[in-house]
Amino acid sequence: MKHHRSLLAALAAFTPAAFAGEFTVEKKPFKSTVSLDGTFLPDKVHPLKIDPKAWTDFAILDLVDQGGLVKEGEPVVTLDTEGIDRKLSDGEDANRLRKMTLVAAELELESLVKTTPWNIQTAKLGYERAKSDHAYFVEISRPLQEESTKRSLRSSERYLESSTEELKQLLKMYKEDDLTEETEEIILKRQRYAVDAAEFRLKSAQLSTKHALEVTIPRSSIDKEQALKNAEVAWKTQRESLPRGLEQKRLEVKRLGIDDQRADEKSAELMADRGQMDLTSPVSGRVYHGEISKGRWNPAGAAKFMRVGGKIPPKTVFATVIPADSKLQLNAFVAETVVRRLKAGQKGYIAPTSAPRSRLSVTVTTVTTHPATDGKYHVILKVSGKPVGMQIVPGMKGAIKLTTGDQGDSLAIPLNCLHEEADGSYTVKIKGKDGNVSEAAVQVGAESGGKIVVLSGLNAGQILITPEASKTETLKKEG
Repeated sequence: MKHHRSLLAALAAFTPAAFAGEFTVEKKPFKSTVSLDGTFLPDKVHPLKIDPKAWTDFAILDLVDQGGLVKEGEPVVTLDTEGIDRKLSDGEDANRLRKMTLVAAELELESLVKTTPWNIQTAKLGYERAKSDHAYFVEISRPLQEESTKRSLRSSERYLESSTEELKQLLKMYKEDDLTEETEEIILKRQRYAVDAAEFRLKSAQLSTKHALEVTIPRSSIDKEQALKNAEVAWKTQRESLPRGLEQKRLEVKRLGIDDQRADEKSAELMADRGQMDLTSPVSGRVYHGEISKGRWNPAGAAKFMRVGGKIPPKTVFATVIPADSKLQLNAFVAETVVRRLKAGQKGYIAPTSAPRSRLSVTVTTVTTHPATDGKYHVILKVSGKPVGMQIVPGMKGAIKLTTGDQGDSLAIPLNCLHEEADGSYTVKIKGKDGNVSEAAVQVGAESGGKIVVLSGLNAGQILITPEASKTETLKKEG
């Protein structure tokens, strides 16, 4: 117990009153300040990226180093174009062949448009003629052929009968004379020849008639029927297939046309992609790998591929050219609790990280009204002056301090003197002249540097009890 009392006595003897948990209220000049982390970046840039439509292989053969200087028109990155050049060359032959195929198909379609109705009409006429021929054969030609064949047979029979009868009459006549003259012999011989010819004629007519009635005419009937069926099938087939074939050819020509159009578009896209692969600088300036945009420089992604042998991803800013006439400005990103205290025109200074004892004047030019996707607000500041003995380049950083307000002579107390009540109001503990402690409600205003201005409820010269004092009193009681 005695040891504790001795320790407290020693602390009271050698510790100043303010440090011992008391704070004397005084009216002093008070300025609100805000500390920010800033990055030096140019006020204008030219981002470089490839926005291809068809080609995806962008292998790097050579490139300007990070921070390197380039002149307008000089290459920033040299890409391997062998693959795309070969594809474009091969595409020219394929393009000619494709267009020749399209022209041939269009000519075939043009011919089919004209010939299809003709061929259908021809097939119909063929069917109608075969039908007419068949009907004629059945109704007229066949009966006529059969009758003609039979008449021919009867004619041969009559001819033989007539020749035989004539021979009989001659023989009878010459027999009655009991003498046959030489002339009569000749007549008889001739008649016998006629009978023999008539017999052969009859025999031939019998065979021909039999063959005609049993083979030739029935076969012709079968042929006519088959021809009619064939003509009917041909007409029906042509009637169905020819229009379908014409429509198929139309669709084929349409498809070939679409394919040709798309191939031309693809070829044009490939040509455009090839044009984008000449990655030259639009202005004279300095090359930074990665994207500088909206107050940030993002080199990490580009570092993965910005090297010889690396491949540039499509639609990605791979480098940024900083024009020679660009000016450096400061970019900072602050939370919602800080942005409300910032506005254009506020002044302050930055201590560059590379020269922490240097001071460059800065002025707030822009404070965004809406947060970015990360919840931070973008603040842009103008820089005045140059540090002695060093060069500030894009990407360097520094500590910014801004004066956000000047309250003049004010009563400012440490933040830890405040006590927040259940209703949200604030109170402080005041030590009276008699040593007793009382509470007083206060209205507060601006705060900065761990202190806050009291607008009402306190007077200069009053002594406040801080948490350290309460802890000391607790130690005394425990002692």
